[in-house]
This record gives sequence, structure tokens and C-alpha cells, in this order.
Amino acid sequence: MAKGDKLAACDSLGIEALCEKLIAGDSQTKIAQDIGVSIATLSNWIAADAERSARAREARIAAARSFDEMAEQVLLNAKDGFGLAKARELASHYRWKASKSNPREYGDKIEIDQKTTITSLTEEQLDAKLARLLNPSG
Repeated sequence: MAKGDKLAACDSLGIEALCEKLIAGDSQTKIAQDIGVSIATLSNWIAADAERSARAREARIAAARSFDEMAEQVLLNAKDGFGLAKARELASHYRWKASKSNPREYGDKIEIDQKTTITSLTEEQLDAKLARLLNPSG
């Protein structure tokens, strides 16, 4: 297939259909195979236009919900011990994909404990803190 034909295949798919497929959980590799082009061609076609690139990025973020639901579904559909073990691995993979697609909603959360430095406390606050430390029950 000539380069022009490959780009025509991507144009024929269009950004709307591409985004729908991404949101449904299809990989770019599968989408590229379905339209008969390489993943590189599809990736370059997406990157060649700023709007296409932005829409595909947003579709990948939205796909995180599909991955989350796919993880739940494979666990619910497991029929036996072997199926459950396989489903757990697949569910773990789907959750990982969700965390990479939308880290804000599905990523690991890190708690940040804000500490007050002694230099930012007044004399009265220092005295009260010292009193609490020396007598925690009172």
C-alpha cells in the first residue's frame, strides 16, 4: 500500500470514529490493523494535526472508564479458579491502562503531609507546641 493510500485509509476512518474506538477501549494497534496501516502511520496521522492530536488524547483519557469497567466485567465473568486467576491478571492490566490513560482519576494517590517549620511559628505557638509535646495527655 502506497503512503498516499495509507493516509487515505486514516482519513477514511476519521477522527470521530477513531475517538469512539479509543473510548471503547480499542488499542491504536488494533485500530491500525483494522484499517490496514501500521501503528506508525496511524500515530503520525494523529500527530500531524493539532486538533486530531488533542481529540485523540482526550479520547484516551475517557477510555480509562472503559478499562475500569472491562476489569470489573472480566472478574464477574470468571467461571472457575483458573478463569478467575486469568481474570485477575487481565483486570490488573486494565486498571494499569486506566491509570496511565487518566492518572488524575485512576492513578495512585500520594498523600502529602504539610509540615510547619519551627521558624514560621511565633513564640506563643512554639511554647504551646512544646507544652503539648511534653504533656500529651493534658
